[in-house]
Amino acid sequence: MIPARFAATRFPGKLMKDLEGTSVILRTYQAAVRSELFEAVYVVTDSKIIFDEITTNGGEAIMSIKEHECGSDRIAEAVVDMDVDIVVNVQGDEPFTDRESLERVLNVFHGEDADRIDLASVMKPMTEWDDILNPNSVKVIVDKDNYALYFSRAPIPYPRDKEANTTYYKHKGIYAFRKEAILDFYKLPMRTLEASEKVECIRYLEYGKNIKMVITHHEGVEIDTPEDLEKAKRIIKKENLLSTTTTTQPCATTATHKNFPMVPRVVFGNGSFNQIDSILATERKGLSPFVFLVDDVFKDNTAFIEDRLALKNGDKIIYVSTKEEPKTSQVDTLVQEIKDKYILPSGIIGIGGGSVLDLAKAVSIMLSNPGSAADYQGWDLVKNKAVYHVGVPTISGTGAEVSRTTVLTGPDRKLGINSDYTPFDQVILDPELIKNVPNDQWFYTGMDCYIHCVESLNGTYLNAFSQSYGEKALDLCKEIFLDGSLDKNDADAKLMMASWHGGMSIAYSQVGVAHAMSYGLAYVLGTKHGIGNCIVFDKLEAYYPEGVALFKEMKKVHNITLPMGICADVTEEQLDTMTSVALSLDPLWENALGADWKDKVNADVLKAIYRKL
Repeated sequence: MIPARFAATRFPGKLMKDLEGTSVILRTYQAAVRSELFEAVYVVTDSKIIFDEITTNGGEAIMSIKEHECGSDRIAEAVVDMDVDIVVNVQGDEPFTDRESLERVLNVFHGEDADRIDLASVMKPMTEWDDILNPNSVKVIVDKDNYALYFSRAPIPYPRDKEANTTYYKHKGIYAFRKEAILDFYKLPMRTLEASEKVECIRYLEYGKNIKMVITHHEGVEIDTPEDLEKAKRIIKKENLLSTTTTTQPCATTATHKNFPMVPRVVFGNGSFNQIDSILATERKGLSPFVFLVDDVFKDNTAFIEDRLALKNGDKIIYVSTKEEPKTSQVDTLVQEIKDKYILPSGIIGIGGGSVLDLAKAVSIMLSNPGSAADYQGWDLVKNKAVYHVGVPTISGTGAEVSRTTVLTGPDRKLGINSDYTPFDQVILDPELIKNVPNDQWFYTGMDCYIHCVESLNGTYLNAFSQSYGEKALDLCKEIFLDGSLDKNDADAKLMMASWHGGMSIAYSQVGVAHAMSYGLAYVLGTKHGIGNCIVFDKLEAYYPEGVALFKEMKKVHNITLPMGICADVTEEQLDTMTSVALSLDPLWENALGADWKDKVNADVLKAIYRKL
């Protein structure tokens, strides 16, 4: 049953508003029918306009006989003479109602405590403080068995103790009733709590009914305001775009034009890190704190980073180790640590090298997406917007500050979370923060940028966008690592720009052989990314002859001696794993060697290279 009133108080006529060619109410009806969970689906309405909208489009509708204050009353009148056991109430303003949520709410009537349940409903963890404070979002609190204790338009519980382990839940407009429960509701008068909050399910609690809540992570939109309607339109446009397929094979010159997001705000210059407090102030959400993930190399040098952060409202610094490459398990641990202490942070700020920046991006994603970080390794798997996140590099070259990827080692492979929600919302580029980086580390990380450029500029994915950024980054790298006329301050400033341009060069392109093989090294031996790239690239004359020759010259200028024999004692099984990880990165190989790359390289070829390292 879908109760539908035309004269909505907050947004009159909202159910008949156009939503990309279909009315809101018809989309909701169609979503319920598509679930294939019900013997019948009806819209129950007081409006001839809505009634005609459903019936003329092949649906079933019932006109209410009486005036009703709420949807449950309207449904009760409609089902009084129907032979039904369970009645499901789907709100008419939820056009994205999904099968999973409907199925979960129905399944409670088959559980061990089914005899206790009068009705069931749905709740979703809330990730935005603005939403928690919004009176249009009804919150629910539950007991240990997920039975509802109370519903409110206010934030419940009140966050007096900001350190408490609290998850806020938003009540979603889906109910499943036993028929006798909804008929009881119809007979019982409204009491003061329901009248005050204007939340109808409070009436059940006031009369001692048991409401079982189930959790969903489905991200929909309730059409309560004109802004909600516009948001829903954007979602449908995106879904239509993603579902569009071609029935013909594209020719060699045809490209898929992806609407990639970039970092929207960036500040550059010596001392710009001192602005971090004013930058964050506009993004603070009520009492919700910021969490700073800081490279633990600064733990004993608080004057450099920690003492310059104006902590307030329970803001927290978490020092993270970068001795090993970032792992999905490390992300999951950090996310759980944050969730155990806070409702939801106003933002995640990563301060450190590429590893810390990748961790900050991944943590911000996983705070608003269910499951493990390993579930999202790949391309465009993230569904929910990340928590606000800021990147502050203290070493440059990786391009992590601008990239739409966060590279992680998972249980099965090393692979990035590459998504529209990965890029930082804000980046602070302060060359003073990288002035004390040890020479070897400065070189290895800078070479990551250089190798990005070589692989991008020599790849089959090359286009004007990636070429323009890649060429600029490459020129800067040559100036930084070969021209002895630059002083340290100028070199650091230009390395920050090289890193930025190098990261941008692969936003619309890809890296290649060195990165693929470095991922294999990192997965098996734990080799850090920067030095791993250098070790591999040094042996790739067959693929990048000019780039490797210039790299060897740069090594000589900076007195760099690469580790040798790192694969001398690896087993055949380890070699198999290295090559398997490397060869699993199809886009990197296609960029490096073309669409027929599998005819040009195989495990034996890679093993021969690994044995030289």
